[in-house]
Amino acid sequence: MRALYTAATGMTAQQLRIDNIANNLANVSTTGFKKSRGSFEDLLYETIPTGAARGQTGRPTELQVGSGTRMVGMNRDFTPGRVVATGNTFDMAITGRGFFVVEDVNGQEFYTRDGNFILNNEGDLVNHSGMRLSPGISVPLDASEVSISADGDVVATFEGSTDEVVLGTIRVVDFTNPGGLEAIGGNLYVPTPASGMPDEMYPEDGLQIMQAYLEGSNVDVAEELVDMIVAQRAYELTSKVVQSADEALQIVTNLKR
Repeated sequence: MRALYTAATGMTAQQLRIDNIANNLANVSTTGFKKSRGSFEDLLYETIPTGAARGQTGRPTELQVGSGTRMVGMNRDFTPGRVVATGNTFDMAITGRGFFVVEDVNGQEFYTRDGNFILNNEGDLVNHSGMRLSPGISVPLDASEVSISADGDVVATFEGSTDEVVLGTIRVVDFTNPGGLEAIGGNLYVPTPASGMPDEMYPEDGLQIMQAYLEGSNVDVAEELVDMIVAQRAYELTSKVVQSADEALQIVTNLKR
């Protein structure tokens, strides 16, 4: 019976939707997290032949029966999250578009909206996984104050001197299609053919960095809970189709008795 298989595709799709909602809610407090939404499409249709009336050459419509639905992708929403003041010198938040660039020990670059940076034992700015900012920025141990401008310039002052020393510039990049980035965990993304290659951002491109602030998750709890209720009801209704199809098959089975 076609209804059984069609309903099964709907239940599978709604299960994936609920899994995604659970991931969004689990990351409601994750710095720089971007929520995602599932995209669905209908599956192939079967055209059932029908006999044409005598002398009739065509029909305005055809008899088509669908075969269900499936989830074809997760669209990540890169709208900015709420910016929260932390008071920590090396916390940074990007207002608008853009990604920080970090690199592992092999020099491979990754991209993130998480601006929660600290100093390692060598004085380098790193994230909490130990990945250095790219290019590397080292802060001298005797620096009395470090400031980061909106343009990304990192400037240090030293006790007993009024001179400012530029330690480097925070590198920020953007992508033509950020939604095409692949999330690999750890608040990190890698480019794909769908996202395009990274483009350097400059102040004239609207780059603005806020020191001592962090960008929070853009997950709206109320919206996610509403979506979860809708998905649960859709799953429940689709399961009713399975139950109805089973009852119809049971009736047919009983006809032999």
